[in-house]
Amino acid sequence: MIISRHVEKLNIYRAILDFAIIAFSWIFAFVLRFNFEIIALTKGSDSLFNYLKLLPILITCYFFIFLSSGIYKKNLIKKKIWEENYLLTKQHTISFFIFVTLSYFIYDHRYSRFTLVIFFVLVLIFLPIGRSIIRKLNRLYLKHSKNKKNAIIIGEGPNSTSLAKIIQSHSDWNLKLAATHSFSEITAIDDYLRKTPVNLIFIVPNAKETIKVNEIYKHLDKSLADIFLIPYTGEKTFFSPNPIQFDGITALSLNSSQLHSFGLILKRMFDICFSLLFLLCFSPIYLICAILVRISSPGPIFFKQERMGLDGKKFNCLKFRGMFVDAEAKSGPVWAKSNDNRTTSVGKWLRKTSLDEIPQFINVLKGEMSVVGPRPERPVFVDDFKEQIPGYLLRHKVKAGITGWAQINGWRGNTSLEKRIECDLWYIQNWNFWLDMKIVLLTPLKGLIHPNAY
Repeated sequence: MIISRHVEKLNIYRAILDFAIIAFSWIFAFVLRFNFEIIALTKGSDSLFNYLKLLPILITCYFFIFLSSGIYKKNLIKKKIWEENYLLTKQHTISFFIFVTLSYFIYDHRYSRFTLVIFFVLVLIFLPIGRSIIRKLNRLYLKHSKNKKNAIIIGEGPNSTSLAKIIQSHSDWNLKLAATHSFSEITAIDDYLRKTPVNLIFIVPNAKETIKVNEIYKHLDKSLADIFLIPYTGEKTFFSPNPIQFDGITALSLNSSQLHSFGLILKRMFDICFSLLFLLCFSPIYLICAILVRISSPGPIFFKQERMGLDGKKFNCLKFRGMFVDAEAKSGPVWAKSNDNRTTSVGKWLRKTSLDEIPQFINVLKGEMSVVGPRPERPVFVDDFKEQIPGYLLRHKVKAGITGWAQINGWRGNTSLEKRIECDLWYIQNWNFWLDMKIVLLTPLKGLIHPNAY
């Protein structure tokens, strides 16, 4: 493919720089530990030769893990920077532990554990920097390249106008939009391809044109241009379509989240560690809250309420009780509101400061919730909202959370449900570990105390 050849060269440069960084970091870690002793915890000496003996094993481990992970795959669609760095960190961690295990069994020499730690940190820092340098040099090269590749768009699908604007706005893609044609202009397309050199052809059908895609493709079989099909998936899709292979058959997943495999493990590990640490550090506050709830009104300290979580499964969500016992006996299930006479004086304070949510860390430890995610809702309200708000049920593609993207953006309490759902779906589609960290760090500043919390 015309474009992939450039990407292939770029990936070769990436690989060369990656492994140069890995080798350099290994030697530099030794120098820092034994030559300069800048960050040595204990004094000692060793030979560089002993560490150079491990270099072939080190490079081999990283080579096979990086290669099998798809880091150097010829992706035509650019990965976001955080996606690339996340994948690098993930594969670096796996490669490192495999290397440490192999070196332990292969060589009898006792290697400095602190040197290994230094090496791990150096690679963690230098790999993203190296990728950033390659990215900037490539962007600079493509921006000033005079040999632009001609692209044409065939079709009037909802994505054709957006695609045209994207191509025209990205000078660093090395593409020039030469023409656009509708499906009805088959003869004109044939004439254009005979007279004009075209490198890429995008077929972008609308609902009616989808059945004519094969006919258009037959007219293009004499062209050497790279041909891409952007299928029609409806006027409104909440998530970006994700291609999945079923034994040679390609299907587009229209509602899958970005949270899977290694990400699920990483998120679960964070949930457990953070929840245990939080409960341990702030236990005096929980005790005070529990005492205040107990003396504020007769009844239990904790309040259990059925909520809907991952895949629509119901669970008992825990809170510090902020209402009088049997508060909904007469009113039935209703939204909490400002100056709600069902709420105790302590309950109003707990809700205003979001301290009533603290027991939900127990739900997190049980695996029913996550620290970060869409807030769980009651099944009775879910039944109403799923009929009123398009895409509402998609928020149950991930575990419900104590805090979330909607909460730190001010969408809580009596605010727009549509905006809240929009934030939840954006979070699910764009999930990454660093986004969770950002939400956790911003929660005390933007989500803990809020005028709409009651």
